[in-house]
Amino acid sequence: MRLHIDTARLSRIRTFASPVRCQHCGDVMVAPYMSEFVEGGEIRHHWECDACGEASTTSIPLTTH
Repeated sequence: MRLHIDTARLSRIRTFASPVRCQHCGDVMVAPYMSEFVEGGEIRHHWECDACGEASTTSIPLTTH
């Protein structure tokens, strides 16, 4: 039996699982204060760093290729 790895899917899983760091001070952020689904296939997370208080946004495309 041969193991098949879908690298595109694995990359998307890692995107959800990898820690997010503050773009301003580099501190690890645990959870966004708000998330939203954007029409067209994207999840947008809004963050506020506990260490420096700066706000930032990250997005994850949900496209399937």
